[in-house]
Formats: sequence, structure tokens, C-alpha cells
Amino acid sequence: MPSLLPRRLGRSAGDPSFTIFLVTLVLCLFRARDLPSLEVEAAGTGISVGPADIALLLTGILAVVRLRSRPSLPAPAVLAATALFATLVVVTAIPNGARAFVAAAKLVELGALTLGAAAFVDRRERLVALVAVVVGFVAVASAWAAVSFVGAGGGRQASFVGEHDLAALATMALAVGLGRVHSRRGFPGRLAIVGIAAGVVGVVLGASLASLIGLYLAAAAILVISWRRRDLRLAAVIVTVAVAAVATAGTLSLRQGDLGFLQSWFGPPPETPGQYAASWSQRLIYVYVGGRVFLDRPVLGTGWQGELPPDDFAQYVPDAREQFADQPPHYFPRTDEAFIPQQTYDQILFELGLVGAALFAALALLAVRRAAAAALRRDPDAAFVPGAWLGAIAGAIAGAALFGGSPLTAVFWLALGLAAANPETRVPA
Repeated sequence: MPSLLPRRLGRSAGDPSFTIFLVTLVLCLFRARDLPSLEVEAAGTGISVGPADIALLLTGILAVVRLRSRPSLPAPAVLAATALFATLVVVTAIPNGARAFVAAAKLVELGALTLGAAAFVDRRERLVALVAVVVGFVAVASAWAAVSFVGAGGGRQASFVGEHDLAALATMALAVGLGRVHSRRGFPGRLAIVGIAAGVVGVVLGASLASLIGLYLAAAAILVISWRRRDLRLAAVIVTVAVAAVATAGTLSLRQGDLGFLQSWFGPPPETPGQYAASWSQRLIYVYVGGRVFLDRPVLGTGWQGELPPDDFAQYVPDAREQFADQPPHYFPRTDEAFIPQQTYDQILFELGLVGAALFAALALLAVRRAAAAALRRDPDAAFVPGAWLGAIAGAIAGAALFGGSPLTAVFWLALGLAAANPETRVPA
């Protein structure tokens, strides 16, 4: 990873607050359950405190101090919407008890990455350091996954972060590489090559169909930004399409057995019950159950809980069995266990209702608007990365929900912070 950092970054990365922010980010890119932690009992529930929690607290404090020293906030609308969304998550969790409150707090504490990016990524050198850290992390994770792939004789790989997390992170690394391909007329550079190579490997071996959508959205954002900058070149377009095609072919080769819902929609009628059963069929069942929860509580949903207790969803499972009678019994949520959301969009609907969905949509719109404005910045990373990362995350969260301690959730907050940052403005450290 250090070899990816140009020498000229030494002075910028030497700022202690920025260095702490980068260390915090790296800790958050690991799953919290894989890091050492101390278990504390409070209010009848267990609270796990690990190094990432401490680093996030420190980063949040330093970021607030840095932002308060500025004459004006970067992207105040984005930061305000982020704060409102985080507040809604915590406030609605309170009536659901201590366990739900802890789940909300674990999710919201990752918002320190939003503050950190907005506060510390205030010049181009620091943005390069940030993307180099992400690309370097993905390179290690993808190499680990490749070794496991060979050792296991094939199959989908989680590396040391999880399948969905690996694919989402890899998409972000790919976006860095493709953005640099579009912004340079000569050799794209070492960081771009590593980002594309490690990104393709990670996307394919993580084999997340949602992150494949994220790749398309990121690539589309890069093409639009390149066009807006009047720098759209045929060679760069060909590279972008080729990378997307290779990632698609590799991912589908590992997930071809999980597209049964498409066959059930567009193929011949099944000859036997459950012939087209697959993981995305199960996701549709979970969307149905979550949708029923939302329809009964449309304004504020159940309140944030992370995982829903049986009392909130069990009554809808029999109807789901009738609606999806051709699906295997184990595809349906058990009524004696918690309901684990499968994707962010419906999670927000049934846990935060229309209020939460409207606030989340407003936050997304403000972040995209900010990223669009960044497209004309002089620095290519500052122009391409914010919009491309938002696209990558928008796709990734269609296949995974938001939980504290998740690398995917960490980069969700990071992408919002980077959209708010202004890395071409020099601010006294």
C-alpha cells in the first residue's frame, strides 16, 4: 500500500488529524466482528467496544473541531441532511429498547467518516492519499480472495471482508482507475492500473449482482462527467466498456444459478415446483414481507431496529408462503427468529417509513447534485471520484442493508462525506 502513495503526499498525510482519519477508515473497512473488542453489559443488552469505535469517536471530535475553525462549512446542505438522517435513525430506535438503540448508535457512529472526509479532505493531495488507501486495501483483499479461489477450487469469495463488502469496495477501486483513464491522455498511472486490476478481481470474486449494478452506475457517471469536461475519448470509452464486460461475464459465471427469478418471469413455466428457486428469489420474498410491514406502518415504520423481532413481521409470513408457493420452505424468514433486511432501500421504508424515505432521497439528491458540481474541478480525482463512488454505493446497497460494523456501511458514509468535501480549497490545518 505505501508504494501507491506518491512522495509528494508525505506533507499532507503528515497532518495528525488526517492520519487518524485514514487509520479510522482502514479499521472500518474490516468487519467489526473480526476485530478485538470488549463486551460491556448495559440496560440489559451487550455493547461491543472495539478499536474502530474508539477511532471513530476521536475522528468525529477532531472533525468537528476542524470544521468549527473554518469560516464556512463545506456543502452545508449535505451535512445537514446527513445529520437529520442520523438523528432520525437514533430517535426512532429509542422506543424499541436498548438493543435497537445500540444498533442505531453503531450505525450512526460511522457518520464520523462523513465528517472526517468533509473536514480533512480539503486539498488534492489528501484526496489522492484517501483513494490510494482504498485502492491499496482492495488490492490486498482481492489478492486474498484470488488465493482462496484457487485453493477452494473456484466459487464466490468473501476474502476477509464479506462477499458484498468486497464487491462494493472493488467497485470503488475500479471507479478510481477508470476516472484516471478518462482524465489522462497518456499512460494512466500505477494507481489507475492497480485500481482496475484489483477492482475487476474483487468485483468478479465477490460476485454481488447489486455491486454489478453499482459498477454500471459508476461507469455511467464517469462517462457523463468526461463528456461534461469535454474530454470524452474513444479509447477511454472502449476501456470502460471492456472492463464492465469482463466484470459482468466473470460475475455471472459465478452467479448464473442465482438468476432463477428472471427465468421464472421470462422463461417457460417450471416443470417442477421450485425449479427456478435462487437467492434473488429469496430476496423478493423478503421484499414482500418488508413491504407488508411498511404498508401497516407507512409514516415512521417500525422505528430503527436493525433486525426486526418476530412480533413485527411474523404475521405476514403465511401470506408470503401463499404468494410464493413455488419457493423452497427455507427461503422464507423464520417466525421465531429476527428478520434480517436484505437491502437498504426497503429497510429504510419499513424501519423509517415515508419520513425516512423522503429524507434519504433528499440526502441522495443533495449528494448527487454536489458531485455533479464537482465534475468541472481541475483535479481529475476531485472531478470523477465523488460521483462514481455515489453510483457504486447506490448499486451496492440494493443488495445489502445498513448495519453498524459493516465495511459497506462505512463506505456509504464515506461517499457522502467525499461528496461534501472540497479538495481543491486549501484550508489552514
